[in-house]
Amino acid sequence: MPASNGSRVSREDRTARWFRVAQSWQPSFTHDDHEILFLSDASGLPQAFRVPVGGGTVQGLQDSPERIGRVDACPTLPRAVLSEDSGGNEMWQLELLALAGGPAHTRGKRRPLTADPRIMNLPGRWMTDGHRYLFSSNARNHRYFDVYSLDVDGWSPPERIWTGDAWQEAVATLGERILVQRYNTFLDSDLFLLSRGTPAVHLNPHAGEVTVQSAALGADSVYAATNPGEERLALYRYPLEGSPPERVQAYPGEVEIVRAGPDGRLLAVAVNREGWSELHLVEASTGTDRKLSVRPRGVIEEISWRRDGSGFAFDLSWPNGHEIFAYDLATRRTRQLTRSPVPAPARIPEPRLHSIRSQDGLELPYWEFRPARGTVRGTILSIHGGPESQARPFFDPEHAAIISGGWRVILPNVRGSTGYGRTYLHSDDVRQRMDSVRDVRDIAEALVHAKTAKRGRLGIVGGSYGGFMVLSSITTYPDLWGAAVELFGISNFVTFLERTADWRRRLREAEYGSLERDREFLESISPIHHLDQLRAPLLVFHGRNDPRVPIHEAEQIVRDVEQAGHPIAYRFFENEGHGFFRRENRIETVSRSLDFFEQYLSAAPEHRGPGRAARLPTQRPRRARTSASRAGPRKRRHSAAS
Repeated sequence: MPASNGSRVSREDRTARWFRVAQSWQPSFTHDDHEILFLSDASGLPQAFRVPVGGGTVQGLQDSPERIGRVDACPTLPRAVLSEDSGGNEMWQLELLALAGGPAHTRGKRRPLTADPRIMNLPGRWMTDGHRYLFSSNARNHRYFDVYSLDVDGWSPPERIWTGDAWQEAVATLGERILVQRYNTFLDSDLFLLSRGTPAVHLNPHAGEVTVQSAALGADSVYAATNPGEERLALYRYPLEGSPPERVQAYPGEVEIVRAGPDGRLLAVAVNREGWSELHLVEASTGTDRKLSVRPRGVIEEISWRRDGSGFAFDLSWPNGHEIFAYDLATRRTRQLTRSPVPAPARIPEPRLHSIRSQDGLELPYWEFRPARGTVRGTILSIHGGPESQARPFFDPEHAAIISGGWRVILPNVRGSTGYGRTYLHSDDVRQRMDSVRDVRDIAEALVHAKTAKRGRLGIVGGSYGGFMVLSSITTYPDLWGAAVELFGISNFVTFLERTADWRRRLREAEYGSLERDREFLESISPIHHLDQLRAPLLVFHGRNDPRVPIHEAEQIVRDVEQAGHPIAYRFFENEGHGFFRRENRIETVSRSLDFFEQYLSAAPEHRGPGRAARLPTQRPRRARTSASRAGPRKRRHSAAS
């Protein structure tokens, strides 16, 4: 039976402490370099905040009942562009926010820049003059994103400046130059340089696949984290006139972020090395590289230069926090600018990185998080989404709550994960899909063989594509698992591809296979067709407004499992989309998951056969408390993968 109400309240309170630890990310310097604008979930929902560059009190910029996806400070005036969606539906709309320092009658006021709720508008970049803002929109065709320029001080409609049947973004500007990235797939991109009055320059024409993870516009070149003809992402220079590229630096790892200073002379570069971020300062003209010290070690998600070029800010996530830091070129010192007003209730020990050999000889890395003290209650495997993603040592309140509750958490990076080179990334494509599921089995079997876990007593959890991995693991290798939690995951690849948002289907078919060519195979590997093998009790969560993995994927798995009389519980949130952002919903999800794992894993039931289905109580969604992405395909918080 589930835990009693008294113990549930206690568990929810313990879980809630982790979700009150504020995370801060995506820094953006104001026009005068006096403040940094950033996003934080301190109020329970991502909102925009400000903090003085010299340190001081954090203040909210606005008060909204919906999440803010990005805040872009204007380079010349006290104002910023915000992106906001509704109920997690990702139909981003843009607004202009007046900041303190401008005319008194405008301070704090928000003016809509886009307003059609049927159109998705992705934030982009300010032009250097601070009057024009570039963004991407699927207004012309819901399947594609064109680049638009909007005069925020005028009343004329946005001007479409770059079009094509693909996902396209303005990723950098300098003077009148605009750098546009076109995603042919999530792993293949073209770069174009636009300049008023001259033809566009295709900077990286190529045959085959070339990934562009990040790109920056310098004075005489474009600098990119890319892999033309290489296994791993390195730092490359593309001359502006379109002549052949030159490799500037290669690292033991993969280059993830490249940001050029305002004069293009220096580059701040983040490198993914075995999951941890390294920060480097590179002289653009010579390639001279200096590695900077980052403490605590963790994962850098964004870098933003000061307008005067004297330093930059970055957000850093590590197992016990996620904050904004600033680096000063003159002093060579790094300062922490934000600090959660609510400290972490306990310390999560740094994870250990392990690996095993798969059945076919591939090295499979995985992270192991263990509780700081006490007896380990059991082992739970947490499978990342994507699949073009990577389990890394982030601060994750969901994992922290589980670990501090006494559970060991294993985070596999099975084949198909990023961070390990081109070959590894493609080793799960289309007809190789079930090889990645076998990798989960191989890691679980290695834990059982080492006698650190027991067969039939392992837990498994995953969201989005990780949700498919959960459903597939428990129906393909049922004897391993004692309980499973699946969040907004794929139960049938065919119905998923038929119903996912128009702008995603073509990009997702490149990874999973197409309905035209691979329908029969996709049906054959879909977990919905293998529920006769299911033994582990299942808990399902999904958001009603999910545009990526529509809720039909959860509804059909719940329906079929219920009809089979197998133990299942579920909860659908009316005010969430893909991934949960409201604090109260996240707390409920984790506390119920912990109840579920404790119920089924703490004592070994002898019978895993049919039983009465259980539906979690439905409750009216509560309004989130609020205080006064990059949105591109591969970023963690706005990833279009899954």
